[in-house]
Amino acid sequence: MTETHATDRQKKIVEILQMLHQGGSFEDAKKIFDETFDGVDVAEITGAERELIASGLNPMEIQNLCNVHAAVFRGKINDHAKTPMEETPGHPVQVMKLENVVLESLLNDELLPSLKKWQQQDPTQPAGPDDAILLARINNALADLTTINKHYQRKENLIFPLMDKYGITAPPKVMWGVDDEIRGWIKAAQQLASAPVIPDRYAVETAIQKAAKEVDEMVFKEEEIMLPMVLEVFTPSDWGMIAKESDAIGYTLIPDPLPWQPTAEELAQKPKPSALAKELNEMAQQLADSQQLGSARKNQTSDRDVINAIHQDTPMPVAPPEVMAKLQAAKAADAGAMTARAPLAAGDSNAPRINVARPAQQPASVASDATSGTEEGRIAIDGINPAKILLPTGSFDLDQLTNVLRLLPLDLTFVDNTDTVRWFSDSGSRVFPRTTAVIGRLVQNCHPPKSVDKVEKILADFHSGKETHADFWIDMHGKMVYIRYFAITDPSGHYLGCLEVTQDITGIRALEGEKRL
Repeated sequence: MTETHATDRQKKIVEILQMLHQGGSFEDAKKIFDETFDGVDVAEITGAERELIASGLNPMEIQNLCNVHAAVFRGKINDHAKTPMEETPGHPVQVMKLENVVLESLLNDELLPSLKKWQQQDPTQPAGPDDAILLARINNALADLTTINKHYQRKENLIFPLMDKYGITAPPKVMWGVDDEIRGWIKAAQQLASAPVIPDRYAVETAIQKAAKEVDEMVFKEEEIMLPMVLEVFTPSDWGMIAKESDAIGYTLIPDPLPWQPTAEELAQKPKPSALAKELNEMAQQLADSQQLGSARKNQTSDRDVINAIHQDTPMPVAPPEVMAKLQAAKAADAGAMTARAPLAAGDSNAPRINVARPAQQPASVASDATSGTEEGRIAIDGINPAKILLPTGSFDLDQLTNVLRLLPLDLTFVDNTDTVRWFSDSGSRVFPRTTAVIGRLVQNCHPPKSVDKVEKILADFHSGKETHADFWIDMHGKMVYIRYFAITDPSGHYLGCLEVTQDITGIRALEGEKRL
């Protein structure tokens, strides 16, 4: 394709989209498109949307007309050859597509046919056994459809953070907003169909058809727009992380897939430059700039490299380089010196030791060779024994602290003073899913669009010192969840970050009387 031809195609797509945004009819736009194009690439569509935004279009209109755009292009997006990733059992792309196949079958082979037969029952006659059977089938199908939440949670907690990593920040926000709308439509349909007294049958039909249509549209957007995007930019290591973290969230209407991880050869591959990736990144940046997405506060270096190293079972050093340098210096300084030494390991009477002046409050039983931190907290490392975390009221080694945090009957998430997620606890049964993909991600981007303004308000109040905590409680299908946010400051009042504490308090609220030791 020549550059002139590509430019002409782009202009024509922009004209069609402008026509839609200016109130033109869908039928006319679709007709012009079908007469002009045999097919289009994802990059051409995203490039046209970027040009519209650059010309002054409100980016939120992209979300409002998302389905209209998809319908115009549906059936015309070039069908690229399948990649090995899409056909490899257990690969996240194959898993997502398999779930979509089952979801489409649920809609087209069970839910909608049952709805049609139920609608054809004579409403003037008393409800018969067939009516009850069909309504039960409709409710069972809707219950199955609610499990789509796991499909969406994997997308939102594993794929979206990586899209952020590559600068594709706006498309996930739009898609997450639509995901939440779909959840709401499914819930509304379920409430109508399961009501003790069924309302007007037309209301039930309308609600179910709306939910089914939007689920179908999202399948199209995932497979024809999102997956081609991420297949261009994600590395084998990225897909390996997604596969590793997926089991904790679960799957929709399929058994647990076969285990899959990238091979050593795949991990050794270098990412290939991609024109589409560059196009998507530029579009995402313009969207982000125009919407002022995310926090304006300066971000710190991501911890993702450290997390990736852990995932790849790369051994971590016994001590940081600066501590090891101190140990080497101490060994040289101690040579021949008659200083009091304490053995660092059984039978090792000649082990080197750094003599560090200890604060008076440090327990005499704690022997450390190098310390870092403040009077309020320090880390002691001798290069041989497990690192020790010294706190004002006692100490842990890393293994002890890790397992204490793992057993807390609370879900904790730490967000630093740049609003970046740095750590979360994992008891294996969290109230809300968390995956290591969120480490190094702005916390605003870890919430659905409808919640971002509330998150921003809490963080702004914490940064300014206006508030020190915020409490919320919600009823999640009979489970009472208590969510608390705390501003973390040092003794001087400097803001260090935010701690999110989430707890299922259903059992606590039900307690009565006493149970003593």
